[in-house]
Amino acid sequence: MFCKVTVLVALAACAESVVSAGVEFHLYAYGNGIKSGLQLFYGDGQAYVGASAPTFVTEAVNITLSQAEEGTEFVATPDTTVDWDSEPTMYIDTTEGAINAVGFVKGNETLGDGETTTGLGLYGGWAFHKVENSTIEMKFIATPTNESDIYLIKWNAGGTKASDEVAVSLRTQAPVSLDS
Repeated sequence: MFCKVTVLVALAACAESVVSAGVEFHLYAYGNGIKSGLQLFYGDGQAYVGASAPTFVTEAVNITLSQAEEGTEFVATPDTTVDWDSEPTMYIDTTEGAINAVGFVKGNETLGDGETTTGLGLYGGWAFHKVENSTIEMKFIATPTNESDIYLIKWNAGGTKASDEVAVSLRTQAPVSLDS
């Protein structure tokens, strides 16, 4: 009887860990070689993590994300007043061998070949990408900028990275502190 109860509790916990459409969240980067829990933000149409915005971007905005109705897209809502015609949707480049910045596309902007807004999701608070009938992938990397503790987030479809890049997990779990 104890085993049945334990299994039921574990299944219930897993079911509750999947974030459904409409729930708002922030993403934080965790990985060896960077400060834990740097928050993801919008910077000139690209995804950055850091304790502050880089000085070289024109528009840096803290964002709250939510899953679109279909549950396979991350839509960004600015945490401050900005002059956006529409809320941007996060995209990645899944082209074989590509290592390109995670970005945001607005309204009627078009994506390039291999770039997609679909297949993004959360499981247990971990951001992932999954193509239908494929495996879950978490191929995010942080590329240092020329400013301390600010990184450009990329999708590593190529499976390799430069020596100064750090494999990271993007999670909804906020850090206890940024002292790691």
